[in-house]
Amino acid sequence: MNDRLRHALALRRNDRVPFMPAVYEHKAWFIGRTPSDVCRDEALLVASVLAEYEALRPDAMVVGIDVYNVEAEAAGCKVTYHEGPSIPALTPGMEALVQDNFRMPDPLKDGRMPVMLRATARVREEIGGEVPVFGSLCGPFSLAAALMGPADLLMAMASPEDAAREVIEKAVVIIMRYGRAYAAQGLGVAMFDSTATPDLISPRRYREFVLDPTRRVIAELIRSGMNEVPLIIGGNTDPILDDYIATGGNFLLCDGPASTQKFLAACMPARRAFRRNIPSDFLATASPEEIRRRTQAEVAEAQGYPGFIMGTGVIPYGTASEKILAVREALEGGE
Repeated sequence: MNDRLRHALALRRNDRVPFMPAVYEHKAWFIGRTPSDVCRDEALLVASVLAEYEALRPDAMVVGIDVYNVEAEAAGCKVTYHEGPSIPALTPGMEALVQDNFRMPDPLKDGRMPVMLRATARVREEIGGEVPVFGSLCGPFSLAAALMGPADLLMAMASPEDAAREVIEKAVVIIMRYGRAYAAQGLGVAMFDSTATPDLISPRRYREFVLDPTRRVIAELIRSGMNEVPLIIGGNTDPILDDYIATGGNFLLCDGPASTQKFLAACMPARRAFRRNIPSDFLATASPEEIRRRTQAEVAEAQGYPGFIMGTGVIPYGTASEKILAVREALEGGE
């Protein structure tokens, strides 16, 4: 089995830096379908993930397309699906209806949760002996924002009332239940919580409202049998780095705006792995040669840290594979 990712998580030396591009809606492109088609159909989702694996050969796989929608939809939110390449999105204006008619979803019955569970299990059966396979979970703050509405949640956080904490607690329960359903099948998950980025909420609000719920979710997933829980927060997470580490996520994201040097300084003593992203806008405009040079420079900046993983920002639908593969080629020593 390719153990590069798990070697990095354990801070063990690898033959090369692990390669893990962020491919979500672009998965559908590999089989000539739209993201809205693929994310609702178990067979298409499995086919798209396996096609992605064959085309890119990353060192780990995540099964998911619209990773911020599944739990919210199962709880009563509406998702708008598209005929074209756009990623499905939560339908605006549904939050009040969800609050009035909130339902605690059953991961084995409601919405697309069963589809995602079955698809992840099938992908693991196909390639789990070759690379680690993760399902996808929405993080507690991002799910709370979906259930209440981002603007209303931010306003509630500034209020002396407990409405914000109450909706975050609902999100925690949903995520724990869904996570335990993955764990019951021996599956791992990556958790996505980019609404909690310092680009949107202050470090103080993160510490007050997000840190403890996230820490409790990750602790529960680990108690349920998961060995690793990647926690993905995009944007410039430098201002919350100490709290980010304190969540217990053992694989963090150093996104394009964040600082590799700051992550190194914080993650080395904490013995935590992190993934550095080549930004999506750079991939979109740069040549493969420029991408290889940028990748080599990023690896050099990591100073040989064994917990360093190389990734990308979210790959837009239809991106030429040669651009994504240029990152892997650079890691393999190609010019």
